[in-house]
Amino acid sequence: MYFDSMEPLDMRWRMELKVAIRRLRTLAGMTQHAFAEALGTTQPTVSRWETGAKPEFEHLAKLRAFAEERNLDFDLSETGWETGWTQTVSIFGYVGAGAEVLPHNDTDPTNGLDVVEVDFPIPEGTGAVIVRGESQMPIFEDGDLIGYHKEGRPPADLIGKMCIVRLSDGRMFIKKIKRGSGPGFFTLTSSNAADIEDVVIEWSAPYRFRIPRDEWTRY
Repeated sequence: MYFDSMEPLDMRWRMELKVAIRRLRTLAGMTQHAFAEALGTTQPTVSRWETGAKPEFEHLAKLRAFAEERNLDFDLSETGWETGWTQTVSIFGYVGAGAEVLPHNDTDPTNGLDVVEVDFPIPEGTGAVIVRGESQMPIFEDGDLIGYHKEGRPPADLIGKMCIVRLSDGRMFIKKIKRGSGPGFFTLTSSNAADIEDVVIEWSAPYRFRIPRDEWTRY
């Protein structure tokens, strides 16, 4: 989960996924405009994917579904992205949105608090945490379930995005990442709380999905 091993993988993912997307569109015999319409996005977005931009998680799920519906090959095995898909996710702990919480361990799949079934496909390697606190209302509420991919990404790549972050002192939050006062420092922002300024982020991952607290249950 450290960034010195993640950056080359992330670059390989970007370089080879763009080829897989372009190949899928070509197999479907579609222009970028038609392909974008089928996926519920825009032609400029498709163009960015085909030149190396990383699709959001929701669009990756749509690309996989598009290929399966048309019996077209969409091989992610060489892209650095997990190829397995599931509809269950393990909950590994809590993440602070105003409240401070203890760090969690998502490296051991048997170490989760619970397993929840979701009604949409997610890639293997996805984990979830429960929000504690209300500093991100109305975006997130106390008790919401937040999904993320456990590999994480370098915080410098996630400026302006809402992320799960673990600080060097072990605290975990769901915050938007901004640049700090100097290299290696970042500021974390919330909707309804003061900024946490100039912190060192040990690990970070953009959130992939949110399930409101009233729509999921621990058994």
